Amino acid sequence: MKRQFLGLLARVYVMQFAMEVPATVAMLAEMLMEYGFQVDIGTVRPLLRALQMEGYLESVLRDGIGRVYQLTEQGREELASSRVRIDELYRRLHNPLLDDDSAAAPARLAKVAATANS
Repeated sequence: MKRQFLGLLARVYVMQFAMEVPATVAMLAEMLMEYGFQVDIGTVRPLLRALQMEGYLESVLRDGIGRVYQLTEQGREELASSRVRIDELYRRLHNPLLDDDSAAAPARLAKVAATANS
C-alpha cells in the first residue's frame, strides 16, 4: 500500500516538475530525490513512459540537452484534478470532522463521541 501511494505521489511530483520546466530524466530523478524518493534514472524511466502513454507527458529532443519531458494539456488537466484530490485529502486529515456540509459536522462529532464512550 505504501509503495502504491508513493508511486502515485511521484506521478504528481513528476507532472508538477515537467510543468515548471522541461526536464531530462536525470533532472526529474534528482528532483524526486530532493523530496525524499529513493529513485534513480532506471526507476524514473518507466514512470515517464507510463505518463507519456497516458498522454500526460511528451518528450522532445533539445540540442545540447537531449530528450526533455514536458506536460501536455491533458497532463495539466490531470495535474489540476490530482491537486483537488490531494487538497481534499489534506483537508480531511487535518479537519476530519469537517467537510463541505458543515451543518452535518455536529452530528458527526456526536456520533464520534458516542462511539468513543462505548
